[in-house]
Amino acid sequence: MSDIVIGVIGFGTVGTGVAKILLNDRAMLEERAGCKIVLKRIADLDVSSDRGLALPEGMLIADADAVIGDAEINTVIEVIGGEGAAKKFIEAALKAGKNVITSNKEVIAKHGRAFTELAKAHGCTILYEAAVGGGIPVLHAIRNSLAANRIERVYGIVNGTTNFILSKMTATGADFSATLREAQDLGYAEADPKNDVEGYDATYKLAILSSLAFRCPVDYREIYREGITRITADDIAAAKYFGYTVKILAVGVNREDGLELRVHPVMVPDEHPLASVHDAFNAIFIRGSSLGDSMLYGRGAGELPTASAVVGDVMNLAFRGTQGFSHDTDFALAERKVLPISESITSFFVRCVVNDAPGVLASYANIFAKYRVSIHNIRQMDARDGEATITIITHPTREAEMRAALAEIEALPTVRRVASVIRAGLGD
Repeated sequence: MSDIVIGVIGFGTVGTGVAKILLNDRAMLEERAGCKIVLKRIADLDVSSDRGLALPEGMLIADADAVIGDAEINTVIEVIGGEGAAKKFIEAALKAGKNVITSNKEVIAKHGRAFTELAKAHGCTILYEAAVGGGIPVLHAIRNSLAANRIERVYGIVNGTTNFILSKMTATGADFSATLREAQDLGYAEADPKNDVEGYDATYKLAILSSLAFRCPVDYREIYREGITRITADDIAAAKYFGYTVKILAVGVNREDGLELRVHPVMVPDEHPLASVHDAFNAIFIRGSSLGDSMLYGRGAGELPTASAVVGDVMNLAFRGTQGFSHDTDFALAERKVLPISESITSFFVRCVVNDAPGVLASYANIFAKYRVSIHNIRQMDARDGEATITIITHPTREAEMRAALAEIEALPTVRRVASVIRAGLGD
């Protein structure tokens, strides 16, 4: 077994966690791997800040190119995040024939297929377990343990910030803006939370997750994306009333005519295990043709949970030998069509504020019947001062028909506003 000699690019939160595990647990790792695992270099522009870790003299340098150019280093770990510089370093390392391990979901979602082609051409491999689900070994499970299955469905809570916000809104009844401020104060949300609350982070992760689950290349730009900024305390309360919990999910459905890939809020039935995933935890629910239903759960971010997944990929290299392309990471085994959101099939929760007048419910029912939208539950609530709230939950229906029905309902003179439209259930 070849020794693994490592250079790390990036010494922030995750990079520090990786160094801690590689240095503090080296004896255990080498005993399990059956080879030497040596951390030789760490590159970061900041070489002076105290990370709470004593490094050997000369290990920390400012020049990432020196890590890639070091002939003894056969494995490069990229944990700087973002796209530009990370892409450059990953490409350079692969062209040099070095194995690459990264936690960077954005760069893998955007360039993963090109990286795999580079790895094939230069006799090395690229691993990225930490890019989805933090410390949860979901990609390994899909690539290897579930390889005997045709993956039929994937539902993921893959962003800890938004799950924390929705969990707090559910527990306290607070509105989105107040809960976001609390998340920022506690360090769960960035000063600019757009990537999280608008669903971009989850979209990158779904692109990676679905490319491996469905064995095809996925363009993240084809994934429908909707964030949580329009979810209100009234939506949360209505969900509770009907036995649901609001989560933002990354959804992948493997249909005969193509793939449904979407990121958006979902009213999850309270009896489903995803409904009980709270705070900053992540979970990925998978349905396989032979296994049936399974769920992986754990911490989706943080210094050591993410570093655990990164070092797990180091151990994967040791177990399989360090040289050659790893076929189980291949993005391009088949071509599949990503269906437009208009073709997706799901149930809907609709909340409308209407005039409190006779015939309103009947007009709703007639419009839904016209567009073949079957109603599972309809109730009129909170009637006062000439105004009432109507809530409707549908059976699974095609999005195009639902949107056409809603457009006609919104034009009714008795409708003051369509307050919210949230997809409901998990399509079973």
